[in-house]
Amino acid sequence: MEWWLSPLLLVIGGIVTWFIRSRYEKQRAIEERLHSEYRRIYLEILEPYIELFANVSRGKGFSKEIEQKITSKDYRKSIFELGLLGSDGVVRAYNNLMQYFYKLAPDEKQDMYDNMKLWGTLRLEIRKSLGYKRTKLDAFDMLRGEVKDIDKLLNGRHSKP
Repeated sequence: MEWWLSPLLLVIGGIVTWFIRSRYEKQRAIEERLHSEYRRIYLEILEPYIELFANVSRGKGFSKEIEQKITSKDYRKSIFELGLLGSDGVVRAYNNLMQYFYKLAPDEKQDMYDNMKLWGTLRLEIRKSLGYKRTKLDAFDMLRGEVKDIDKLLNGRHSKP
């Protein structure tokens, strides 16, 4: 074997290792930056609904302020960003929730089971998108800490194993 072959292989191996490592570090930096963007967008999308559910628990309903937030240009921009950056599961869950609300007749009473399932599914998909892909929680588990009588409201339509 030639004397120069071993040093050459070491140099080539070092260059390949450096190249792979730099690409990995760039990819990791992009993912970290996007992770913070996801969190920001998800919180902006959820904010009016968090207020809505807080109002419901205080005996109030849909307020003018919540309606103004949902119809604002900034909120529409956040929805657009969600469509561009959100995971497929989050975008699909958000769209399903919105379609449910769009299809309700103005005087129609919401089905609490459907409403809670869609809301919990959105939150579960956000959780998965933020890194908990193998979570054992379900849509209703996402709400158990906030809805006092969730089991009573579900009327046995959903049971934990």
